[in-house]
Amino acid sequence: MHRIFDKLRARALGLLVAALASQAAAFAQAPAWDDAAVESLSFALSEAWTHGLDPRDYGDADRLLEEPPGPRRDALASGVFQTYASHLAFGRVDPRRLDGDWTAPVRDQDIDAWMARALSTGDVYGALEALAPQHPDYAALRSELVYRMAVTEPETLIARGPTLGLGDYGPRVDALRTRLAQLSMLDAPAPDGTPFDQRLQTALMRFQARHNLAGDGRMGETTRRELNAGRDRRIDQLRANLERWRWLTADLGARHIRVNIADYRLEAWQDGEMERVHNIMIGRLYSRTPVFSETMSYIELNPVWYTPGGLGARWVRTFRTNPAYALSQGYRLVSLDTGRVVDPYSADWSHGRYRVIQRPGPNNAMGEVKFMFPNRHNVYIHDTPHRALFANSQRDDSSGCMRVQHPVDLAWWVLDDEPGWSRLQLDEVLATDDTRRVYLDEPIEVHILYFTAVADRFGEVRFIHDVYGRDDAVIAALNGIYPALPEEDALAALE
Repeated sequence: MHRIFDKLRARALGLLVAALASQAAAFAQAPAWDDAAVESLSFALSEAWTHGLDPRDYGDADRLLEEPPGPRRDALASGVFQTYASHLAFGRVDPRRLDGDWTAPVRDQDIDAWMARALSTGDVYGALEALAPQHPDYAALRSELVYRMAVTEPETLIARGPTLGLGDYGPRVDALRTRLAQLSMLDAPAPDGTPFDQRLQTALMRFQARHNLAGDGRMGETTRRELNAGRDRRIDQLRANLERWRWLTADLGARHIRVNIADYRLEAWQDGEMERVHNIMIGRLYSRTPVFSETMSYIELNPVWYTPGGLGARWVRTFRTNPAYALSQGYRLVSLDTGRVVDPYSADWSHGRYRVIQRPGPNNAMGEVKFMFPNRHNVYIHDTPHRALFANSQRDDSSGCMRVQHPVDLAWWVLDDEPGWSRLQLDEVLATDDTRRVYLDEPIEVHILYFTAVADRFGEVRFIHDVYGRDDAVIAALNGIYPALPEEDALAALE
């Protein structure tokens, strides 16, 4: 233990010496900052809060203005610009420290070149603003943050207690009715003591649907917490989602698919216009759908399902105990040694090694279409035979992949620009049981994202239930509190 701390202390001292040397070199090499440029930088820092960033993280702007011209002011101003610019361009927080599976591409900007251009034009404020994401959704979240910071709304909190439903009455029902009125879900509250009626139930179901909660019209603990999310919580949520936008590459692709895991929503985009929207199902809490970006290179029509380890083991056992049922569901037993389909009635269960596949058909877990963008998570978009589940507001039902509603329509959007394909031909292939793999001449970028505050096409912001509970870690990191590193990883973190 002492050896580890001694090494940590030595590494820290070495880093401090290197930082001081770097600062001394910066004094000599930093570009010149005139009074107008410093004032423009100070003004930009004063608006950092509108991006969900804390101006205090970049030093005292007034003190920078009071600093006399010279090498010291040049070095200080350059350091502040570079830090703030990098936070606007790439994010204040490294997402990989919060989620080891995070693999989305990052924005690519040359901060030094931006600073040189800013000083040459004199518009430091404009240069910094241009480094932030230029997407309309980012602008909408930023405007909402400014509004939330400026306006104090009344907030009636609902006390913890048993689930409320039709016929209940009392102070908690009164508080629920008042809170829904505050959130514009109910026209006006009724007199205290009014029972939980159908009008209140309808308003509550509307609230649940808007926040992607189970729309049962009853106030359980999850719904109560979402109702109690007041001004401070929404401000933090906006900060977290502004940060998520800064993590993304500026170019999502002229033709791309964008999935918001938290919103159970898939969007198909072409040249800046959203052309299709589909509901999706996402992974359960124990098999969460990861955040990443990859390129869709082909799709499979009438796919074969190659069962993964856990589910496959269950069907191997079913083949041993009830092979007739497994066969009736389209499953086949395959030898790992030969790759051939094996008759389960004559399988060598003592020495044979087997896996299970499922042939195309109405019960196939992949459905009619599978959209393939090879990735290390082995997560894809596909159809499902369990289509009735799309009627649920909360749809975290899968084993990690994204099940999409109306997959044939999405397949046609993908194939629409591919030569030799028509909608009639697509339907004819799907009408058979033959598996067909179609490689795309024009691959499509796929971005699997996680946003709990989103803007509609009118710029109105909607807050979404944080189904995977990821917001708190982002908010804490923005406040300078990262998850603790294991002791054995501390030395590597200092490299």
